[in-house]
Amino acid sequence: MEYIRVTFDPSDIRDVIASGYAIGPTETELAVQPNYYVISLSGAGYTPPYWYGVVSGTAPGDPLTIPFSKM
Repeated sequence: MEYIRVTFDPSDIRDVIASGYAIGPTETELAVQPNYYVISLSGAGYTPPYWYGVVSGTAPGDPLTIPFSKM
């Protein structure tokens, strides 16, 4: 397993969308299979519109951090 943490405004928790599937909320550590992903958020009003890349080399407590911010 690999681990990601998608950051966004902590007062506006969103669903994390990984390659078309909702996998959990922002601001938490999420487990995913090692793979290439396109990551976005539910709703609108954030930037960048998506993140894409390979998730590998992570560990529990040391996730890949993927930042999003409000527009």
